[in-house]
Amino acid sequence: MAKGDRDKQLSAWVPATGVPQAKEIVMNMKMRLFTTLSGRITKIAAPALALCLSLAAPAIAQTSAENDSPAVVDQTSSATERAVSCFYEAAIPVALAPGQAATSTVSGELCATPSELRAGTTIQLLVQGATYNHDYWDFGMVDGREYSYARDVAAHGFPTFAFDGIGSGASSHPQSEQVTVQSAAYVAHQIVQGLRSGSVTGIQFGKVIIVGHSLGSTAVWEEAISYADVDGVIITGAAHSITTKFLTANALYPAVDDPKFANSGLDTGYLTTVPGVRSTLFYSFPDYDPAIIPVDEARKDVVSASELGTGIALVNSTASVAIQVPVLTILGSNDFTTCGPNPQGGNFDCSSGALVATQEFPFYSPKARIHGCVVPGSGHDLNLAVNHRLAAADAVAWSSAFVDQRSASGSNGFNGTDRGLPWNDGLPWNCGAPSAESK
Repeated sequence: MAKGDRDKQLSAWVPATGVPQAKEIVMNMKMRLFTTLSGRITKIAAPALALCLSLAAPAIAQTSAENDSPAVVDQTSSATERAVSCFYEAAIPVALAPGQAATSTVSGELCATPSELRAGTTIQLLVQGATYNHDYWDFGMVDGREYSYARDVAAHGFPTFAFDGIGSGASSHPQSEQVTVQSAAYVAHQIVQGLRSGSVTGIQFGKVIIVGHSLGSTAVWEEAISYADVDGVIITGAAHSITTKFLTANALYPAVDDPKFANSGLDTGYLTTVPGVRSTLFYSFPDYDPAIIPVDEARKDVVSASELGTGIALVNSTASVAIQVPVLTILGSNDFTTCGPNPQGGNFDCSSGALVATQEFPFYSPKARIHGCVVPGSGHDLNLAVNHRLAAADAVAWSSAFVDQRSASGSNGFNGTDRGLPWNDGLPWNCGAPSAESK
């Protein structure tokens, strides 16, 4: 049966489905949704899925109200969160530079609630850091705890699209010297345009907030600088400073020297972490579960040395003053790569969101309205920390206040101690603005 015929059949079937059956379908859709036909993975039609999910959502909410105990923000998922589903998008054609043919592909994952699968919705585009792929944003369950920025944010009003950057995951792996911060930014630019046009997911999203982690944050800077087509920028695990201890850690080596990638066929310009260093580089005790370290090691990816070099050059420049949209920086207070002494003789202070914003203020234009947030006790990998939901709460509150201009009462933000505060520019307690003296 042709793909179009399958989609029509599914669309025709969904409205006739009763609520009990639809509830069962939605629970199955909590996992990433794939249809396997003749040994190939085929994307299920998003519009039909949206209709199915919309049908079942009221029944799920009713079941939750009858059976669930009151939700605690850091521990219990709400009925809305259980309605989040993620859809895999494979082999999206992209070029590596303007004027080139789209001979490479990237793959990614859209996470959304039923109500977010509609034209005009604001979406977050997620760009992973070095030696990770899109799974960083939706890592899954480890030791009874779920790690998913993508699902947390989607459950609170903002659908997300996380993709494997060029040279990682299921995306194309060209020669490593072709993978630079500039090519990464151009790929992200094409995804931004595709999210708006509907070519990526079949849905024409409205505003796009681009979110980076670590090295991915440098690609986010470059995209916003070069193409000026996003509505907001969130930087995590990075700032305009890199610690001396990170630069001298000797934590990377050619991926082909690692047992995981020995038979990958990658050239020696692709790097990965030396076994045993990820706990030091990316985590800070006690804000991580020791059970996550072997899982992270087993799932590590690669990074191009060329992207590292071009990304670090951008960190040490003032090019980001060209960004003309709101910017938020989120760091863990114990981020190994950013917080502390740097080779330039500085000492980046991560003790508060306000201090982070004050130190970053010279690198942005007034239109960036730079704000900072600090997750106390967390390391570099905010999404894989025990307290990972605080960073998600920061991103949701900021997105509501600075991009979507939703009031606190009109947003679907986090509750409890992680809620946005009207007297703090709509941001949670761990965030702040630059000091008056820096302006």
